[in-house]
Amino acid sequence: MKQKLFTKSAFKTALNCQTQLYYSYKRDEYANQELEDDFLQSLAEGGFQVGELAKVYYGIPPEMDIEELDYDASVASTKELFEADTINIAEAAFRYGNLFVRTDILEKCGDYINIIEVKAKSWDETVDSFYARGTDDEVNHAMIEYVYDVAFQKYVVTKALEEQYPDRKFIVKAHLMLADKTKKADVDGINQRFKISSVRGRKRIIRAEDADILRDSEHVLTAFDVDDLCNLIIAGKSGEQPLLLFAKFEEFVNEMADAYCNQKRLPSQVTATCFKCPFRKTSKDPEHLKDGHKECWMDKAGFSEEDFNRPQVEELWGMFVNRALLIDEGKYFLDDIREGDIKPAKEPESGMSHSDRKWLQIAMATGNKRRLKKFEEHIHDGVYLDKAGLKQEMSQWKYPLHMIDFETTAVALPFYKGMRPYEQVAFQFSHHVIYKNPDGSYRIEHKGQYINVEKGHFPNFDFVRALKKELETDNGSVFRYAAHENSILNEIRRQLDQSQEEDKDALMAFIDTITHRGKAVKDKWIGPRDMIDLLKVVKSYFYAPSMKGSNSIKVVLPAVLNASKFIQEKYSKAIYGSEIPSKTISADEAIAWIEYDQTTGEVLNPYKLLPSVGAYLDIEQDNLDMMEDSLDETVANGGAALAAYSKLQFSDMASSAALEKALLRYCELDTMAMVFIWEYFYNEIFK
Repeated sequence: MKQKLFTKSAFKTALNCQTQLYYSYKRDEYANQELEDDFLQSLAEGGFQVGELAKVYYGIPPEMDIEELDYDASVASTKELFEADTINIAEAAFRYGNLFVRTDILEKCGDYINIIEVKAKSWDETVDSFYARGTDDEVNHAMIEYVYDVAFQKYVVTKALEEQYPDRKFIVKAHLMLADKTKKADVDGINQRFKISSVRGRKRIIRAEDADILRDSEHVLTAFDVDDLCNLIIAGKSGEQPLLLFAKFEEFVNEMADAYCNQKRLPSQVTATCFKCPFRKTSKDPEHLKDGHKECWMDKAGFSEEDFNRPQVEELWGMFVNRALLIDEGKYFLDDIREGDIKPAKEPESGMSHSDRKWLQIAMATGNKRRLKKFEEHIHDGVYLDKAGLKQEMSQWKYPLHMIDFETTAVALPFYKGMRPYEQVAFQFSHHVIYKNPDGSYRIEHKGQYINVEKGHFPNFDFVRALKKELETDNGSVFRYAAHENSILNEIRRQLDQSQEEDKDALMAFIDTITHRGKAVKDKWIGPRDMIDLLKVVKSYFYAPSMKGSNSIKVVLPAVLNASKFIQEKYSKAIYGSEIPSKTISADEAIAWIEYDQTTGEVLNPYKLLPSVGAYLDIEQDNLDMMEDSLDETVANGGAALAAYSKLQFSDMASSAALEKALLRYCELDTMAMVFIWEYFYNEIFK
């Protein structure tokens, strides 16, 4: 097998963990979830389209885009093109010793070389800085990965050119091209002009025939000069290097390259960053692949096979706990945690505090009877449910209850004229209503939904019009799950305020009734019908051990279904779509939401019963689930929705109709999941 060289990807891995270099080299031996994660992240953010748009901006035709995978062939092609005095090249390849880089964009004008590394990251130069606050020699922590990436490229390109052209003095400058949030698109459909396709198993972008018009449009990507900072890094003089690299830059590069190319396994300590290790084996990985994460913990932390089944610190929920310090102190398991390890939180008027919830998780996971004593009055049938506190909370809710969920996307390249990079687009919602009868019985209905499938149409204002029509018929309480819906409506309010829409005042007034905004007293606003956060209710009054450290609705839902015999009995029957009306499921196609795992006997997660959105995106559904799991729980829209809207915007009519149906069902379950949670609470407390 041909020896691998130390590439940009390997350098990035080394920055994160030097032991991972060994696992990444032996990709045929070790499972690596990052291979799929990187693709999904780029798909969600529009990273593929960003790279292609950069080529348009620099006028790079296909023949100047070096696609050879072979090291030597790509270097030879670069050298041939490099003979031109003035030229722009995509994926220009350079080798120096055992170091190898491909530059996203290389701009050559005589002896002046600009390296442009393109990233799907938002940037506002009026507020953002590449330097750490208060310094002129240290990289902003949030930008280390990006700046070091282009610094490594500059180092290799400079060294390679010195070696190839000893009689010439090239001046190499480094730039980061980012999505510029100070710029507004002046044409529609930038994103849709770059279609993702699969050719012989490789993802590639197909440009629309008119994509070149974007070169003369307002550039929403800007190449920012980071050369001075890269010079500091290469010289070993940037302030973060002692703690980041534990060496000077050039020394670090040489040591890591030697280890990688010679397959040396460098030692490293287990730390909290190990929680993000991609070299974990999952059930979908081939049997022969090894688990690098497990090997490290067995080697460095002394774990046995049985220890991996013990509740670990990694699982602990929420804020106000220093996991890094716990690991440094050798506290790897939940039963290692002591009183001083968790910072006490302010006690709320009702429900659990943040610290109480952590102690509840620890107590239930470890079976610690002393700690369980504090919570035992609310623990029944293996789950925690504070019925008294929840009853007080629910007694304030006004019927009918409205459950709403939004699907939105915010990608690097604007869909529409007048929008900035990463500006929110709200393209779908679902709405369930719970009506209460005088005798205490209730009726559930999937009342409404909205989805925009019109290509090139900016949906946000129509989205709010449709939502207003759904909610303005009564004054019942409105529910969301997490902060997302509140944030989106406030963003659309800002867009409306700057618009020329005839009904903008009425739409803004409606938004004001169901939202809150502002932290400072003078800016604070709380609507008279401000949405109730069901996530906050769950965190305050309910916990099941199966949730571990997650409060995602996709984790809470199966916990609730397994806890409720009432719901299991009711929804084992095919009543959804008939007795419970649905906008997507007809009465003669009514479904049951409850099915059981034949092995464990537990209720299957209803999300597993849905038509696969992933099938229409050419992505395994398990991989979409993985991307959703990696998102912060305060972001309500899932990985499928992040990717699907752009697909809807450029797909053919047949696949668009199928994807629309799958997305409607997906969003409908999000609000039905909220209904399930409410129904469990209601029947436990009021029945």
